[in-house]
Amino acid sequence: MIEVLNDGQKIIDTNYWNSEYAKKGYVVLSINDGCFRLLVPTGKGVPIDDIKTGKVALVTRGPWTDMGGRDAIELLFEDYTDSPFALHIVTEQVDRLPLDRDRDRPGQPPRWKFALYTEEGKVFECPARYRKAKSLPCLKKWRDDV
Repeated sequence: MIEVLNDGQKIIDTNYWNSEYAKKGYVVLSINDGCFRLLVPTGKGVPIDDIKTGKVALVTRGPWTDMGGRDAIELLFEDYTDSPFALHIVTEQVDRLPLDRDRDRPGQPPRWKFALYTEEGKVFECPARYRKAKSLPCLKKWRDDV
């Protein structure tokens, strides 16, 4: 079981870095105090530099079609290019899930933050938006007019 010690949005300590999840290269998404915190093991194939190009993280929950409809999360790091980086994980890789009422609404400023953590600590932060989709992958830009 992954444990995370929090100080609001900040991760103070976690046993993730020595866990089997980290050793196998699995990322974990921890949520606290309005912040999605992605824990990424260094040197396990997750392109940290691609994540850091994001200007806003679009966090989308829905059934992942390619995984038999399993409940999943898409992390799309919108960099305003034609091919922003996206990462898909199943909800078993998330320590808690936002409620439906936590979704961002069109016309609102972002309600969430996103932070990227490696074993060295927080290495990136940006605004985030949370939404739901009928299926994943979604890979759609945020639209305020929807």
